[in-house]
Amino acid sequence: MSTPTFDSLRQTLQHLRRRRSNLYLLKVSSLFAIALASLLLASSLLGLWLDPGKTGSIGLFLITSLCGIGLLAGFVVTLRRRHTDDRVLAHYVEDRIPDFEQRLLTSLEFTEEDLRNGRAGVSQQFIQQLWQDAQVHVQQQQHEVETVTPARESWISFASAVAVVAMVVVLFVTSDSLLRSGARLAWPFAISEPLTVAEFFPDIEISVEPGNIDMQRGDSVTIIARVTNATPDAINLRLQDDNVNWRDVSMSRDGSGSDSASYSYFIPALDEDTTYYIAFNERGEQSSPQYQISLFDLPQIEQIDLAFDYPEYTQIDDITEEDSGDMVVPEGTVVDLTIQFNKAIETALLEFEESYREEDEEAANAPPAYEDLQLSLDGNIGTARFTVTQDGVYRIQATDFSGLESQAPLDYFIRAIEDTPPELALQRPGRDQEVMPLEEVVLEVDASDDYGLSEFTLNYSVVGSDEVEVDFLTEPNARSISGNELIYLEDLGVEPGDFVSYFLTLADNNTLAGPVEVISDIYFLQIIPTDQEFRRNPAGGGGGGGGGGQGGDSSALVSVQKDIIAATWKLRNRQSQVSPEEFSSDAEIIAESQREATSRARRSIDRLAERLNFSDDTYDAAVENLSLAIEQMNTAAGELEQEQVTSALQPEQLALQYILKAEASINRTNISMQQQGGGGGGGGAQQEREDLRELFEMEMGQLENRYETPNSPGGGGGQNQEEVDKLEELARRQEGLTRAQRNLARREDQMTEEQKRRELERLMRQQEQLSREVAQLAQQMSRRQQSSQPSSQSGSQSQSQSQSQSSSSGSSSGGQQQDSAIQRAAQQMQEAAESDSASIAAARSQKALENLRQQQEQLSQQGERSVNQLAQNLNQRGQQLLQQQRQLQEQIAETSREQGLGQTRQSIRNDESLQELIQAQQQQQRDLEEIEDMLRAIIARGSNEDQRLMSQAQEASRELRPIREEMSTSSRVLRNGMVNLAVDIEEEIEGQLEELASSLAALDPSNQGSGSDQIQQAAQDAESLREQIEALEQQALAFNEAGQQASGGNGAAPSLREMREQLQRSQQLAQSLQEQLQEQARSGGQQPGGQQSGGQQSGGQQQGGQPGQAGGRGGRQQIGGARGDGQERPGIGGSVTTDGGILPWGNARSIRQQLTQQDIEDFINQPELFRQLLQPILELEGALRAQAELDNINNKLYATFDEEVPEEYRELVEEYYRVLSESQGSGSSIQ
Repeated sequence: MSTPTFDSLRQTLQHLRRRRSNLYLLKVSSLFAIALASLLLASSLLGLWLDPGKTGSIGLFLITSLCGIGLLAGFVVTLRRRHTDDRVLAHYVEDRIPDFEQRLLTSLEFTEEDLRNGRAGVSQQFIQQLWQDAQVHVQQQQHEVETVTPARESWISFASAVAVVAMVVVLFVTSDSLLRSGARLAWPFAISEPLTVAEFFPDIEISVEPGNIDMQRGDSVTIIARVTNATPDAINLRLQDDNVNWRDVSMSRDGSGSDSASYSYFIPALDEDTTYYIAFNERGEQSSPQYQISLFDLPQIEQIDLAFDYPEYTQIDDITEEDSGDMVVPEGTVVDLTIQFNKAIETALLEFEESYREEDEEAANAPPAYEDLQLSLDGNIGTARFTVTQDGVYRIQATDFSGLESQAPLDYFIRAIEDTPPELALQRPGRDQEVMPLEEVVLEVDASDDYGLSEFTLNYSVVGSDEVEVDFLTEPNARSISGNELIYLEDLGVEPGDFVSYFLTLADNNTLAGPVEVISDIYFLQIIPTDQEFRRNPAGGGGGGGGGGQGGDSSALVSVQKDIIAATWKLRNRQSQVSPEEFSSDAEIIAESQREATSRARRSIDRLAERLNFSDDTYDAAVENLSLAIEQMNTAAGELEQEQVTSALQPEQLALQYILKAEASINRTNISMQQQGGGGGGGGAQQEREDLRELFEMEMGQLENRYETPNSPGGGGGQNQEEVDKLEELARRQEGLTRAQRNLARREDQMTEEQKRRELERLMRQQEQLSREVAQLAQQMSRRQQSSQPSSQSGSQSQSQSQSQSSSSGSSSGGQQQDSAIQRAAQQMQEAAESDSASIAAARSQKALENLRQQQEQLSQQGERSVNQLAQNLNQRGQQLLQQQRQLQEQIAETSREQGLGQTRQSIRNDESLQELIQAQQQQQRDLEEIEDMLRAIIARGSNEDQRLMSQAQEASRELRPIREEMSTSSRVLRNGMVNLAVDIEEEIEGQLEELASSLAALDPSNQGSGSDQIQQAAQDAESLREQIEALEQQALAFNEAGQQASGGNGAAPSLREMREQLQRSQQLAQSLQEQLQEQARSGGQQPGGQQSGGQQSGGQQQGGQPGQAGGRGGRQQIGGARGDGQERPGIGGSVTTDGGILPWGNARSIRQQLTQQDIEDFINQPELFRQLLQPILELEGALRAQAELDNINNKLYATFDEEVPEEYRELVEEYYRVLSESQGSGSSIQ
């Protein structure tokens, strides 16, 4: 084992050895560096001095290298020889430090082995003691031992080396020649001999894109070449596609700089593998490497053949379409596809995608989506089969045996033609009808379906009797059938108060999804008494006094109960088509309506019992029937609350039957009282019965049916809202289509030409379909507006506007109005459908969408028409109805004259001309119903501030009742072939319509102005007419002077066409003037201050002492002459008529007749006609202006009535008028 003493001695020696070695290495390295620097400096100086050239420099380099290698070898050998062990090092220390007295050398003679095992002649204690003693002396002279090797000599050598190296470096840095010599010496092989080239040109570089590529056959490619260090004027692209011949094409320069240029060449399509390179002549022949374009073929569809297997129920023969893809087929069609590819295909998939669908379309009703199909493949032919169930899009993805897949496959469209439900049209009678017990009712029904009918039946029955079923289906799968059925009411044993209900059932022949059944609304044939049917108001005498408040019209309660039955019927038929929540809500609404009708009927009975006390049994029977009707109503309401709609129909119909029996009892009492009343008209009892009917209808008329939508334009709100909803739907679809067109415009750069074409075609088809729907809606709205507004615009304001326009030669009264917003939208949609650009189509579609929104706003505003607008329309509808009645009366009279002797009633009934008269008569009844609906709207929507208008509307509504009765009677008389009797009835109807037209004209706000304003306007129109005739006279004179040839060559002379147009404008102005004056005469001559002329009575008691009638009913005012009595006729606005009793509007009619009976050629050939025409115009104008001045004076007299009474005099004025009214009342009583 080692001892600490011995280890310490060894560590001391090792430290000393390291110090000696480091100092020696520093010294030797410094000497080596001095020698090497000196060698390099000497060699460089020698090279600089000798300038030996490249060969000499190489020789000097080799010598210098050998010397350097020798110095390095000596350095390495010197270091390797410098190796000492511990004994040598101890001897070196003992020599330098004599005080050790050989202790260090002696200690090293013994080893650790000697200490452990001992040594011969030496004890272990001696050795231990010897090491300790040496250690003690070493520690005592530790510093001398560590510094025994001097470092001064080594550091001097290092400093010398640094100095020498620094000096050499400075010499090289400061002397360029010495540095170049040293650089040449460092690597003489890089020394280049001087060249004798006159000019240096850099190498020409050619880069080509795209180089070697793989691309699809038929695609295009652009080759770009960039030339650096040269700008050739032209370069050639050399192409080879047959491995034999090269063909050269010149490339176009795209850009150039000072020492470079770029060129390109576009190849639209490559069909063969091609090798190419670039070549040009610049400093000799220059060319690029050759590049290869390798082509491959992706799977593509070359042809699609479609075989259609149509459903059997469509009765369409199966066909095959070659080279097709898109399909438009009925739902359920089985389609076999045969696809031909351009190469053999490994796998192919038929992918389906849903077509464009509205956002609000319910997904629950949509059929299941198509499932993707794998094609059956045989080489390059693929087949598949699927059944068309809905619209969609399909595409074909194919993969060949090389793993290449088809890119951007085309979309093919599937259009499924839906099997629409069958359609039903009840041609005759077309609505509920009142019939007599012995009458024969003819039902005419048309039914059609797109593929064929499997059921077409008529079901009718009397309440409480078995239902009769009539089958109209003559042959199976007929697409259009007309059914006729003659119902003999006498065989059914009906009596007044009964009714016959009937409905029709249709079903198509769809054998796939099952036949679609359509059940019509339920209709009623109401049985009325025969004496009521043929009762007519006498032409004169007292017997007509009691008929004012009577009529054959059904009461409002009957209409409401019919509506409730119809609503229940509809709800039962569509029970399977609505959700349970919606069904419960609808049943609750009908039940609530039934309960409300019940409560109002009960209140009516209570009020009648309080007001009336009748002794006859017929009214007791009426009350009893109403009570029974209330019981049935309660039963029906209970069934409806339990949602038993089928069970509720029976009590609802029984309730209607009891109501009709009650009404029949009231009518029989009215007829009896009229016959007993004689000339007096029934006196107070008749008035009580009139009050009974008015109260009955007033109470029941307040019940509004919230389940049915009125079809007449008078009710208008439902139809207007339907159009608004349709516009909203079209606007939503147009908005979605516009977005699709915009998306296509944005994605055009990312699509191929074929994809853009097919997508644009798809959007065009959708736009065309939408355009057709908008055009149909526009036509429907136009027809509705034309039917709801009369063609003649007879209002004073519109007349003044048309006359002022016609007075200007540059205007045309027959000008076309601007297209409506929806018409503009349809036109813009059509233009968008015809656009070849998606961006242009999107812009036009946006314009169309804006017009649709504008039309929608206009309809919404139009749906909120004011009462004044309704009143203006009523005036026009009244005049139109009167004109139609006169034409109908003339036609019936002509038919009566043409009938031959011996004709039977059956042959007369089958006459086509008589059927046309009946249809015209039914149209008159429908127009009258529309007027009644408009009057009810005025009454319902009028405010308390306009009591005058509401009172006049109520009075006009009462005048409708006898007119409806007369029209209904005339219609039934005509259907029974009694034309002679119908002539008399139609004359009475004309008289009643004249009174109704006058009442409706009084409602028009434009006729409520002062009489002086109206006459002043008429005077201005007469002046305009005179000026037009004078101007036309001057034109005719100028035309005659210029001669016939001057009309074409002389620009100053008027043409015949211009004069004819001027004459037409004058005729229209004369027509408007006549209608304006006639309307003023008809309105009754309102005096300033609100007084009426003496010719009219304000109401109350009339001739014969008959109460209960409106004022003016005793002596009807006729247009065109007096009729019946000799009552004094008022003038225009209270004015004095001209001599002989001729009114100004009569002069206007004479003027219009003279204008319309002559052509422009007559005036040109006979200029004196102008003088004959101008004279009455001047007289009319003067009379109107004089009357206007007179009315202005009267207005000043009565103007004080409107002034505010001062507070201090108000009580005196009230007392004065109270006393005055009492005096007038007592005076009238005495009379």
